[in-house]
Order: sequence, then structure tokens, then C-alpha cells
Amino acid sequence: MDERVFQKLGFDKIRERLQAKTLSAPGAELAITLQPSGEPAAVANLLKETAEAEHITMASVAYPMMGFDDIKEELGRLRAGAALSCAELLRVCRLHKAAKRAYKGIQPEAGQVERLSEMAKDLWYDDILISRIEQAILSEEEVADNASPTLRDIRRKIKSENAAIREKLNSILRSKEKAAYLQEGIVTMREGRFVIPVKQEYRAQIPGLVHGQSSSGATLFIEPMGIVEANNHLRILEEEEKREIARILQELSDIAGAGVTELRQDIEILAYLDLVFAKASIGIEMRAFRPVMNTEQRIQILAGRHPLIDADKVIPVTVDVRKEVNTLIITGPNTGGKTVTLKLIGLFALMAQSGLFVPATEGSTLPVFSDVFADIGDEQSIEQSLSTFSSHMKNIIYILRHADAGSLVLLDEMGAGTDPEEGTALALAVLSELTDRGAHVFATTHYSEIKAYAMTADRFENASMEFDPNSLQPTFRLIMGVAGASNAFLISKRLGLKNDIIDRAKAFMREERLEFDSLMLHAERTRRDADQRMQRALELEKQAKEAEKKIKAVEKDLEERREKAIAKARQEAYEIVRQAKDEMEQVLKEARKTRRQTESEATKTTEKVRAEVNKKQERLKRQIEPPKRAVSPAAKIDPKKLRVGEEVHIISLGADAVVQSLPDNKGLVSVQAGIMTLNIHYSDLQAKQVTARKVMRTSSVSLERKMVSLSINLHGYNVEEALIEVDKYLDDAFLAGLKEVSIIHGKGTGVLRSGIQQYLRKHPHVSSFRAGKYGEGEGGVTVVTLK
Repeated sequence: MDERVFQKLGFDKIRERLQAKTLSAPGAELAITLQPSGEPAAVANLLKETAEAEHITMASVAYPMMGFDDIKEELGRLRAGAALSCAELLRVCRLHKAAKRAYKGIQPEAGQVERLSEMAKDLWYDDILISRIEQAILSEEEVADNASPTLRDIRRKIKSENAAIREKLNSILRSKEKAAYLQEGIVTMREGRFVIPVKQEYRAQIPGLVHGQSSSGATLFIEPMGIVEANNHLRILEEEEKREIARILQELSDIAGAGVTELRQDIEILAYLDLVFAKASIGIEMRAFRPVMNTEQRIQILAGRHPLIDADKVIPVTVDVRKEVNTLIITGPNTGGKTVTLKLIGLFALMAQSGLFVPATEGSTLPVFSDVFADIGDEQSIEQSLSTFSSHMKNIIYILRHADAGSLVLLDEMGAGTDPEEGTALALAVLSELTDRGAHVFATTHYSEIKAYAMTADRFENASMEFDPNSLQPTFRLIMGVAGASNAFLISKRLGLKNDIIDRAKAFMREERLEFDSLMLHAERTRRDADQRMQRALELEKQAKEAEKKIKAVEKDLEERREKAIAKARQEAYEIVRQAKDEMEQVLKEARKTRRQTESEATKTTEKVRAEVNKKQERLKRQIEPPKRAVSPAAKIDPKKLRVGEEVHIISLGADAVVQSLPDNKGLVSVQAGIMTLNIHYSDLQAKQVTARKVMRTSSVSLERKMVSLSINLHGYNVEEALIEVDKYLDDAFLAGLKEVSIIHGKGTGVLRSGIQQYLRKHPHVSSFRAGKYGEGEGGVTVVTLK
């Protein structure tokens, strides 16, 4: 593919960002020279490798890659048997460590890591060599004392000899007699030998070898005769040290040289792995997803974000081209985003075919293009005497020579730069030719004739960059299937151009063109209105689903409570039967005594037993039968007499509620039942029954629970009255097993709400409470969670 296309579409910038993510010089070189593939199988493998690298990066604690150097020159010297320096051996060691890290960090994992693990298993490293180099070499210029026992012994002797020489020289410096002969009281070095600075005139007072003088000639650097032999011995030790270091470096180099072939292969594998993990890193940074590469020639980019635009400013664009369409004509006003959309399509194709994920919603799909061509921007060349039109035509001629059925062709401002009629004709001819070849063409234009042609021609389709006629600003959204107007008149009017000039301009235009633009503007407004209605419909559908979900949750909760109540009632019934059985046994024992008693005694015992049986019978009856409740007869709801705030009973749900709005034309009443707002037909409502409060006992508990409302309405109460009602209500709700109830107090001045909430903070049954949300009554309701 042409490098000039890479520059026009911004792929060169993507390669630079990719290069910055690599950790090695060989990996960086692969990144900056990255080329898209035109082979479907190769593209599939590239994307799979990136997916595996992303999985490892996200799942592993440690990053499996580390930096290393391109040591091909060092490997050449090793092959020749030469000794490497400390710095060179450290670079060899770093390559071994990088191979070890990748080998250990990229392990096979079924379905997740396959291709990269196959590469990593071919990496070679030498743990012994790594250990030897790290032990022997401290830095790029220093060998450690522990590199060998011999070196350690030599350096110990050098240190000892240094100390002895300095001591002798310091004795001279401390001597009061000789101190006057010295220029300074310091020990220095000349030509690797210890010397002291002596004044010129006292040369004879300090016997020794002269190793130079100062620039002024006033100071001589003399090696006293007393340390000449010691300096000679020190020089011998230093030469031994050099030879031992050379031996150590040669030994390490010989060990490293045994794996030259394997290390050359390591460089290639690690460089490629470095590139793949850099692709994964840049994908994570861009919040990108793996594109699906299809064979149906389907192009669908979902909410694509141009990666070279600031993430906080970029506006996602969706491009959805049917497989029956080859050519998409993109229209719209200037600065509306046409060219950016064109570049986005081309850049995503290059990225995907290079194994890079694209910053779009998951599920975006593209075909594999054999080549990508682009004529974008004004390439007027003064040096070549080319006009804008000539430059465009030169590019188009090149495209026509090379584009085929598998090509992606991007053409910006078709027909611009020359006579509009001729430009339009040429543009239509080029577009038709490329379409007939089967190429995928995306072109931008302002010419109405091209828009009109795309409306009727096979394999053509229009799309437009949305323009808000109210704000006269582009929205940068791409609308498929609709041709857009240039809106030059609207924009000019907004900028202050007088209406009479705009009217005069319209007079110069052909009537059919004005009618076409008017139809386009009307179609755009109709589409926007339809979009708004669709959005509202989707919101209502969402609200309906949420309400249905809440109702099902309430029904499920009621069913669970009913089952628990039945289970408890059965247990209580069992206890009652068992108790009755035990008591009857006791009665029978009393009855048997009459056989051994006189007639009068037996009569007394019989009466006593009968009284006891009657007493127990009454007690069992009270246990089994629930206490009677004083209930007023249910009154049918008259929809005309309903009032907002009135308490009613929902027959089908068996729950109390408060009327929020009067019946609509369908007879639906909005009611608040606890935390839920429901629309119920007035025929399913009845006047709320007035129940006498009774203390619930034993088996009657489960029956009482059904009668406790999910909410209490305190409108019209003062704080003292309200707190009495709240206390009673919370006791009933707690005994009924309710988990969440609503206290309706209204907004008003806030005094009643404040008093109630203050009381709730100390109530023993209350776990927590909050203000109502949107749809629950907001500040006029307090939702209480019971313990």
C-alpha cells in the first residue's frame, strides 16, 4: 500500500503511537514500518495475536515483556570468538533475561493463548550465563571483585599496597622539616604512580624521580626514592588485574558465544512479541475492540471514534453500509465532519488489517480490502504547476489504474476545482466505473446531481452529516440513506447576510435545484422529528418494562409471604392438635377414676371433667378461629367523585394505594402503592375499608398481614397526631413482615416531614429511611426500610 495514503489517513501517526509503546529497538523498528495485510487469513491471525496479548496483559500480574538491545553486532563478534566488554556482555545478559521473562510469562491457555505461546516456547535463554554475568559485572565499566578468586586476591593486594604507599607519603607530608619544601600537602598521581608536589628550588631536598612539572614550572611532581619499588610492585599488580579481567570477559564471551544462533532467533521472536503487546497496549488505551472481519463485504462501524482526535472532544460516528451497496455518497455542510468520517473509515481499515483493534463499539465489522486508495485534501503544487483540479485528477487516474474489486477508495469533494457541470459529469463517470469494478467507494460532494444519481442508481446510497436547522450547527452524526443539503443560505443568513441578497442568490439558481434542496431540508426535518418520536417511544417502553418488573417483584414477594404464612399456620395447627391430644389424655385419666368411686363422687368427677372439656374446647376455638374484625362494606368507586390524595384499595393486588391523578379517557387512574406508581382501571378500585386495630396472636398473624397497607397517608395531620399514627402503623407493618413502606406526608413547609424523620431515627423497627425518588413522590414521601 502507498505510504502517501498512510499519511493522508493518519496511519503514520498511529504507527508513531505504537512505536512509543514498544520496549525494544527492534520492536520499535517493526512498529514504525508496520504494513497492513491484504490476506484474510493473515489478518485473522494478526487480530488473534493482539487478542491473546490483551488477555495476557489484563489477566497477568507482571507484564511479560521487557526492554532489550539489538545485539546483532555483538553476536557477530561472539561468533568470531572475540571477547566482549562489560557493557556488551550486559546487553547480552539483558536479551537472555527478556527471553526468560517472555518464556515464563506467555504460557499456553486453551482458547485464550495459543499463537503467542507457540512463539514463546521457541525462545532460548541460559540461566547460568545470566547468573555469571550478574555476579561478575557491576556496571558497563566495572568487573566485580567476586568475578574470580584470583581477581579478588589481586585487588586485595593492590588495596594493601596503596595503603602502604600512602602511609609513607603521608609521613613525608607530616614531617615539619620537609613540609617547607612542598608546594601543597597532598598526594597525587602522575602516569599511574604516586607523587608529591615539591617546590622547584628544593628539588635536591627530596631525592626521587621527577614525573613532570606544573605549567608555571614552580612545582615538580616527584616520586620519592623510598616508594619507587612499592610503585613498581603496584604497577605489576595492576597489570595482573587487567589480565585477569580480560580472562574473565573472554570466559564469559566464550560461554555466550555458544548460543549465537539461538540469540539471533530470540531477537526476531522478542521483537515481534514486543510489537504485538504494543498493539494490545494501544488498544487498551483507546478502549478499542477487536473488529469482526467478514467475507460478505459488509461495512459496519458502530460508534467509531477517530483515534487522533482528543477523546474528550471526539463525537462517535456510525457507518452502516448494506452489502448490496458499493458506493456511499456523503453530503452535508462544510465543517460538518464529512472528511473526518472519510478518514475514519480508511484508518479503521488500515488498523484492522494491521492487527490493531479499533476504537468502536464491539461488533463492528469490516471486509479485508486488497488495497486502500485515497484522494483527500488540496494538493495544489506550485513547483509542478498543478492546480487543485489537476492534482485531484492525477490521483484519480492513478486510482483508476490500480483499483479492483477488493479495493477501498476514498474520494473527497468529487468534481470540485473546475466547472460544476463538467466536474459533476466526470465525478459520476469515475464513481460509476469504480462501482462497476466492485470497489468499495466512499465519496463526499456538494453537488445535487450526484446526490440525485445516488438515489436511483443500483449499488449507490446516500448518507449525510446531520445539521441542526435550529442552531445552524453541525451535530457530526452520519445519517444513512439520506442526502443532506449544503445549507449555505441558512448559514449565510445566520452570519448576517441580508435576506434580499439571499433572495437574489436564489433567483440565480435553477428552479429544480431550489425544489430539490427544499425537499432535502423537509426530509431532514421530518427525519429529526421521527427520531425524536422514536426516542420518546423507546423511553416509554423502558419505563413500562421497569414498571412491569416492579409489579412482578411485588407479586413474587406476596407469593413468598403467603407460602411462609401457610407453612407457619400448619406448624401452629400441628402444635394445637398435639396440645389437644395431651389434654384429652389427661381428661381420660380423670374419667377412669369414676370406676373406683361412689356414685356421688363419680357424679362430681364427671361434672368436673365436662367443665374442663368445655373450657378447653373454647380455648382451642379461640386459637383456631381468627378474631373478628369490624369491616365497613366496600363501596364501589365512582370515577367522577375520585379525588387526588384519596385512599383506595386495589382489588386485584389486595393492596392499598393513594390516588395521584384522576381517570383519563381510558379510565386509567394513576395511584401510588408503596414505592410504586401504577396505572389501574377505576373498576379495579374500591373505597378503602376501615379496619379495627387488633393485636395479632398465634395463627391469626398470617391473616392480619394481608390487611396492612404498603403506605400511610398523613396529609392534614399535625406533628403530634402524625407521630401517633406512624408508631401504630410501623408496629403493624413490622408484625406483618413488611420490609419497605412509604409514609406520605407531602412537601408543604417541611415541618411534618422533619418531625417524622427525626422520630424515625430512634424507632426500634426502622433500619433506614430515605426520601422518595422520581416516580415515588420525591420530597413528599419518606420510604422506610424495616428491620
